[in-house]
Amino acid sequence: MEKAEHLVRTAITGSRKGLPDIPNYKHSLDVAEILCSFGFSDEVVLAGLLHDVYEDGNVSFEELSHLGFSPRVVELVRLCSFDKSLPAGDVRWAAMIGNLAKVNDRDAWAIKIADLVDNIGDSYALSPERAVYMHEVKGPKILNLSEKLLADSPLWQELEKEIKKRPA
Repeated sequence: MEKAEHLVRTAITGSRKGLPDIPNYKHSLDVAEILCSFGFSDEVVLAGLLHDVYEDGNVSFEELSHLGFSPRVVELVRLCSFDKSLPAGDVRWAAMIGNLAKVNDRDAWAIKIADLVDNIGDSYALSPERAVYMHEVKGPKILNLSEKLLADSPLWQELEKEIKKRPA
């Protein structure tokens, strides 16, 4: 966990969108904390911590393997990452969500749910259109696709509660 936290703090630079005083890596720490607080395994928490190192830190999946992270952790990070060969933006997100729906991995869905719970918490700093998009498109889509695997999970229920709040 210490190695992963060090990697996240050094690889993910800059600040959060719309929040110049908050380092970008804090989101990864928050996602791991959310997963831990909802009782997910150490492996899922670790993958949640690392979930943005490929996208935002340019750390390859091979590098994660060479650093000693388990094949399962690397696979979860891969499942929760955009395909960089696709055009940036919502196309990447839609393709990733489509792949998650095809694979239907409970742990990967939990990471994406924790990711969105944290992002919704910071959505007040986004444009009103992006905040509404999170609440009215991303959140319901993730809930719908993960319902069979996670509807009984307090984490899933937390996202359901969060998306019902109106963005400021």
